[in-house]
Amino acid sequence: MQKRYLLSFILTLAMATGASAAGYQLQEYSVTNLGRSFAGVGVMGDDYSAIAFNPAGMSLIEKSGLQAGLIAVDVYGKAKGTSTTPAGNPLSPTLQTKPGRIHSNLFRLLPHLYGQKKVNDKLDLGIGLYVPFGLANDYDNGWFGAEHGEYSGITVVDLTPTISYKILDTLSLGVGVNLQYAVAHLTGGAPFNGHTDMHDADDIGVGYNVGLVWQPQKSTRLGISYRSKVEHKLQGKNKMRSIVPGMTGSFDVDAKITTPETVIFSAAQDLNDKWTISGIARYTRWSRFDTLNIYQEGKKLSSTHENWKNTWLVGIGADYRYCKNLTFRFGTAWDNTAIRSAKYRTARIPDERRIWASIGASYTKNNWQFDVGYAHLFVHSAKAKGSTEEMRDKYHGSFDAKYHIQSNIFGMGLQYKF
Repeated sequence: MQKRYLLSFILTLAMATGASAAGYQLQEYSVTNLGRSFAGVGVMGDDYSAIAFNPAGMSLIEKSGLQAGLIAVDVYGKAKGTSTTPAGNPLSPTLQTKPGRIHSNLFRLLPHLYGQKKVNDKLDLGIGLYVPFGLANDYDNGWFGAEHGEYSGITVVDLTPTISYKILDTLSLGVGVNLQYAVAHLTGGAPFNGHTDMHDADDIGVGYNVGLVWQPQKSTRLGISYRSKVEHKLQGKNKMRSIVPGMTGSFDVDAKITTPETVIFSAAQDLNDKWTISGIARYTRWSRFDTLNIYQEGKKLSSTHENWKNTWLVGIGADYRYCKNLTFRFGTAWDNTAIRSAKYRTARIPDERRIWASIGASYTKNNWQFDVGYAHLFVHSAKAKGSTEEMRDKYHGSFDAKYHIQSNIFGMGLQYKF
């Protein structure tokens, strides 16, 4: 498909990992904000990522400019547990030295690009390319839960043109259109020694984001923004192998997913010439993700009752301007999980709540700004017992595992103002 070639350069990099945010949501599209755990996004006025977080925040930047960044997500995980065959017999991995255990390392890169044009003192135009949602989960072939998933990859790329206008000297309004491309790739075992490879499942959808920024005084900035849901009907192919007659070959598959609405409240307060504190509270409507149904040739192939709940992320950050050219950042955040209990936690998305701890710095020289950031995520251990209705009811296959996951996130970015 032609649209895939247009985006292939970014999709090659941007197979993201869901260990960096609740569900399969991502926020790693600003190195500057990474250093403060994304506190104050859209109202800090020190980078162009307001285009993605709160388009009204473009009014806080005094010059036009360009920004490019690359964030690396490194995830280490281990799982221990059991899985059973349709006959109820335990499965053991064929490629692991310790039956019932698996270790994995996952490394992914997330690029982002922004451009902003200051038309006049009131009007700003912008455009951004970034990855707001993504998931990658990769197990070795033959691991003990292979029938519940081997590889899971979802990437959502947004191209967002935006506009910001100063209604008053203290109040700005911003709006943007989210042109969203989603692509998914799922592999896994199937009952009776079968295998599935669902690939090239993609779709384009359209949504919007809108925001307000209020600056009652120069040292105080408050913002609220809303990102709409975007509905996708992914259509692709399933290369299937099975001993069941008629279930071997390449088949058309489709599935519906909806990326959820998000509301962000953000604030920043300059304490003096050296220090600024910031905060964030983000609400995500994950309850839209209730059941994942996959259809093959018009018939239901699998159904997983996800039953996710809405989530909050809350965080606080601080900036310290050491000198004219050098700024240091610190931050922490608490991010809840969308998964209600182990009953609904699956091998494909073993998500749990996490705590962020971040540091970062910026160095400016003339019109250039170089940013670095690092965050470590302390992820709570997770029990998983979720499975598809077919595995649980029809084939009587079970899955019971405990996950230990940790994640490190590194970022480097560059800005140029003109």
